[in-house]
Amino acid sequence: MTRSFTQFDIHPEQVLLLKAALFPANEALSCWQLWKKARRLDQSIATHENLLPSIFDPLDGDSQRLMPLVYRNLEKSGDPLIPHLRGIYRYTWMTNQRFLEKMKQVINTLHQAKIDTIVLKGIPLSLLYYKDMGVRLMYDLDVLVPTTEADQALQALLAAPLDLQSSKFEYTYRHLHHAMHLWDTRKVDVDLHWNVLSQHAYMGADTLFWASKQPLALTNSLFTNTLSPTHQLFHNFVHGFGWNTSLPPPIRWIADSYVIYTKPDSTINWHALLDMAEWFQLTYPIRQSLRLLQAEFQLALPADVHERLEKMPLSSVEKSYFTLVRKKSSNLVSKVIRGLKRNQLAYQLFRKGKPVPPISHWMYDQIRFRLDWPKRDLPY
Repeated sequence: MTRSFTQFDIHPEQVLLLKAALFPANEALSCWQLWKKARRLDQSIATHENLLPSIFDPLDGDSQRLMPLVYRNLEKSGDPLIPHLRGIYRYTWMTNQRFLEKMKQVINTLHQAKIDTIVLKGIPLSLLYYKDMGVRLMYDLDVLVPTTEADQALQALLAAPLDLQSSKFEYTYRHLHHAMHLWDTRKVDVDLHWNVLSQHAYMGADTLFWASKQPLALTNSLFTNTLSPTHQLFHNFVHGFGWNTSLPPPIRWIADSYVIYTKPDSTINWHALLDMAEWFQLTYPIRQSLRLLQAEFQLALPADVHERLEKMPLSSVEKSYFTLVRKKSSNLVSKVIRGLKRNQLAYQLFRKGKPVPPISHWMYDQIRFRLDWPKRDLPY
């Protein structure tokens, strides 16, 4: 079965919940009430002892993660169900504080080793855009180091005082990827990145991101960097795209993107973003993201940007690749054949002409990686 080539697979109830979490109060409350009606919660008794599980447990994971943001957005609305979300907000705040403390340790360790850093995803989004550590639950930490210093950074994080652990499987295949998982004794996941994008994992791929990095204060005396608003938005779009058809499509990227482009002092260079889409050959996910945000989430692109977006062509390779990405089948033989073809197209699209091994080596390593996948030694 082929998924639609023009739409994300986002359920209407998820759209309502996102709007309840993000939109101005009156409109958000209307969306929340419609969402409750769709979930048959509009007649719920606010004092019922099983009320919170009846709201929370049946939801998909990404919708659950929106509940602290819904609480913050509607806490003064008077809706009888909203106070029941307070505990989720507090849990998120406490969990994220622990992640923030771990990130401080990671950054301090890397800086002592004279390694520059860019913090990605949850921490900068919470500190700079949401400005609230309780609304966006994090499951891991993400830090980027220069590609040339990846091995040095890895050794620094594995050594005392952090003593993080790593996967032998991921270490063996690190040349194929942009990042690897590290973890502490409590299984806190620290993702060490040497490239921003998984599609572009090679030396020199991140020049634009490093050139436009912006300072980020973790404490009054500990500073790191983060992506510029334009690059943060681009990363959200690419990372949030539904690359894995065996999983429900993510929706968290929509909330993250909304708080970036609606932040009063956040300047987005839209033409630079489209330039990156073309340069990285990721026009399709960028176009899909912008179309959805325009249609449902109050994104108003300048007229010339909108016109350019709609006229941006997809190369035949890019079109073939993303058609395969958005296809799924339960037939094992079809999946294997499609996977081989997708890897071949990915090489042509993202790595041909870059400082990477030839395609014969690339395909061989990809096959070895898949065959060794059952032997992976990750704790998750």
